[in-house]
Amino acid sequence: MRRVLPFLIFLVFLSNASPALASPWTLPRGRLALVVGYDYQFASEEFLEAGEQQVFPLRGLYTSSSVTFDARLGVSDRFELQLRLPVRAVSFTSDPVVLIPGPEGAGIDYYQENVIDLSQTRIGLGDIWITGRYNLLRWPVAIAIEGALKTPTGYEGPAGTFGNQPESEQDFVDNIGTLVTPENVTDDVSLGDGQVDLSLNLLLGMSFPTHTFARLDIGYTLRFDAGDQIRASLKAGQALGSRVLAYVDGTFYYTVTEGRPIGISVAAQDATLPAADYGGTTNLRLRELRLERDAFDFTFGAIVRVTEATEINIGYSRTLWGRNTAATNRFYVSIGVQADVLTDAGAPPEE
Repeated sequence: MRRVLPFLIFLVFLSNASPALASPWTLPRGRLALVVGYDYQFASEEFLEAGEQQVFPLRGLYTSSSVTFDARLGVSDRFELQLRLPVRAVSFTSDPVVLIPGPEGAGIDYYQENVIDLSQTRIGLGDIWITGRYNLLRWPVAIAIEGALKTPTGYEGPAGTFGNQPESEQDFVDNIGTLVTPENVTDDVSLGDGQVDLSLNLLLGMSFPTHTFARLDIGYTLRFDAGDQIRASLKAGQALGSRVLAYVDGTFYYTVTEGRPIGISVAAQDATLPAADYGGTTNLRLRELRLERDAFDFTFGAIVRVTEATEINIGYSRTLWGRNTAATNRFYVSIGVQADVLTDAGAPPEE
């Protein structure tokens, strides 16, 4: 009854004048940065295909918890590699409902056997990200190019409410009696999109004597089987004393090609109706789902420098607008440490 897609996780980490993991300020040669983060998301509303916002039917609630392990290594003074591994638990809960009325005189056994319960949980390793970042220029504007590969880990990808087939509304209507059964419930509670992404990004950043920074990211993501996306992000931050950095971020994702069909979503004409008032299939709204989405996320948070090598990042983000995605609230916290792993890592950076 909704399309919950994996959401990109951005754990901000201040290192070597770098206000974020995806940053034009790369780590110096031999510097290793390790980050462990916890992320909690929830949503009770969604954005449909035309961008309209409504509550999940049947009092639905989406939740997700993730623990992400992130490592960055300065290979040279201008090039770094990054590996990110998230472990996720994703769930959706809603009220059960009977969508196919029984024949006249049907007893309690019929209704017990035909209760549709969309509540599901998935736990496992999410998408693995491997990123390379090269710093082209440091002053007066930091400029870097970034290439990233996202690969799934064998989890079950998203699907329509009752599976990947059929792909058209008419086929679904013609076979509704055989499709709408408890054993066919699939829906799209998933650890990710289940497909490969290749991204190329341009990163630009500036820092100022006022201890302020600004960063602009622009990129294109080739999404195999899914709709390709363009991405733009504008971030700004201000140091508050010597140990705290406050920041805000607006990130926009827009799909520019058509993704593959993943089945039919059985949504609701009136999402506020309780299960007892559905009246069989009369309240159903069928949607032909494709693997594509748009979103605008707004984030604010702060980074606290505990020691010269240790920092804590805490923040909140909200999906303010989107298409085929949940209206997600997200809280996150992470801790990062740095260490020099090469004996000559402290040498002056190459110019």
